[in-house]
Formats: sequence, C-alpha cells, structure tokens
Amino acid sequence: VTLLQDPDSRIAGAEVESKGRRTKIVARRGVVIATGGFEWDAEMRARHFPGAFDRIGSPRGNEGDGQKLAASVGAQLDRMDQANVYPCLPTRYQGQSHGLPMTFQAEPHSIVVDREGKRFVSENAFNIGEAIDARGPDGEPVHLPCYLVGDNRFLKTSLPFRWYASYERDWIKKADTIAGLAAKLGLPAAALEETIARWNGFCENGHDADFHRGDNGWEAYKAHGPENRLKPIDKAPYVGMTINRSILGTKGGARTNERAQVLRPDGSIIPGLYAAGLAMANPIGTRAVGAGTTLGPNLTWGFIAAETILHQYR
Repeated sequence: VTLLQDPDSRIAGAEVESKGRRTKIVARRGVVIATGGFEWDAEMRARHFPGAFDRIGSPRGNEGDGQKLAASVGAQLDRMDQANVYPCLPTRYQGQSHGLPMTFQAEPHSIVVDREGKRFVSENAFNIGEAIDARGPDGEPVHLPCYLVGDNRFLKTSLPFRWYASYERDWIKKADTIAGLAAKLGLPAAALEETIARWNGFCENGHDADFHRGDNGWEAYKAHGPENRLKPIDKAPYVGMTINRSILGTKGGARTNERAQVLRPDGSIIPGLYAAGLAMANPIGTRAVGAGTTLGPNLTWGFIAAETILHQYR
C-alpha cells in the first residue's frame, strides 16, 4: 500500500496491490489508518521492546503496516515503546503459536521473580505487565528475564494452566530443591532461596509486607477468596517457568491531535490523514485502566476521525 498525495501534499487516497494487480483508490475526504499494532513485525518489536519475550496474543496481521505508511509521508511516531503487556499461556491458532492472556501468575503457591531471583511486584496487580516491562534510563528492561516459581500444588490447582502448558512442553522446569530449580532457570540459588523463605514467612504471618498481595479488592478477587491470598512454597517438587513480556497489542504509532489528525514532528497537520486505535500513539499506553484498552481507543478514535471528516465537508 502507498498513500497518494495531491499537489498540495494532502492525502488523497491509496494505491493498493492485490493478486498482482495495483489499483488506485481515491479518497478525497481523507484516509484513516486503523491497522493495529506492530507486534508481529520481528524487527520493529526487537527495536522497541529489547529483552526477553514470550508470546503474542493478537492477530498475525498486526505487522506495523499503518505505522510504516504514516512514517512514509512524514508523520511523527510516538509511544513506540509502549504496549498492552500481560502474561499469556501458550496455545495454537490455525496451526501456529499464539499467546492466550490469562492470570495464571496469581494462582496460589507461586510468586514472580526477576533475573536476580527477587520479587518486584504483587503477582495479583492489575498492571503487572507494566512492572514486567519496566525500563531503565537507557531503555533496557530492569527485571527481564522474569520467572514464575512455585511448588507442585500450583500445577495441581490450575487446570487451565496445565491444559495450555501442554502446548509448550519444555516450558515448565521441575526440581526437587529450590537450588536445583534455580540452576535450571539460570537464577542465583541463594537469592531465590532467600526470596522464597521470606515469602513463606509472609504466608505464615498473613501479610505481604513487600508488595501487599491480595490486600485490595481487585487482588483479593484474583486470589479467588481471602483464604488463597498467601500460600507457601514449601512442598517439592518445585516448578518454574518464564513469565516475560507477552504483547496483546503495541500502543505506538502516528501522533495525532484531539481530532485524530496525524501530525508531523513540527506539530503541523498532514492534511487528509487520520489515525485510530493501535495504529496511533495511543493515549493510554502501557498502563491499562481496565479490560478493553485495545478495543476502546479503536472505537473512540475511529468515531472522532469520522466526526472530523464529516465536519469539514458539511
């Protein structure tokens, strides 16, 4: 696809190719880019999301076509390092690997640790993806790779986890000791043993003094009841697996104004070009405010773009 411009640099349509034939489509009132994110473009993903990565939970057509189109006519791309990040279980769709978002990290008898073998967030936190994707001043991840560690009761109590984990049989590591598990995961054994001992102490006392797991209404709900908020990790065999970035949709793209009009780096409007949803510099970014933070902007900004176009031609 190539965007067409008139002599005044106004976007006036697109030239598309299908089955070997190229066709020019005239759109005198403008073009709205609403092609989704770029998470399935490996080069773009690696550039904007360096570090460990697990799965993608979106359609494979999200390859950044809209971002590339916007950039080709001088648009500024913003928030390219932001995405809807959430733990995903492995699954298959149309014979290929995909991620299924599911809150398995909140199951009892398990915790999440960073590459140093230390906890860094409440496992029940709504925005756990934001914590997993935390970056330093250099843009590099500060926690990745991350791991979920627990004991065998974690596996026994989560039927959905066991079902979907079967799609990736080498994902789960097991060992008879915490030190043995640390070796299989590549974690410092002493740090992991200390972290689990501290966690077990919280379980005994009934309060997570570090990250307050299960203390608020949302976290208690995700624990499936107050009695499951804090459960120890002390029954062999011990289990562990990666819980790195899984992306449901990137949030970066063409910068727009409040009317969904695409902007150049100097803030000027590219006439006739609009963007919506995950193809724009999403106003929400990595932080989620509730379910539907990929769908809501599609509807809202698509409506705004249409209203802007109609208003100009009334």
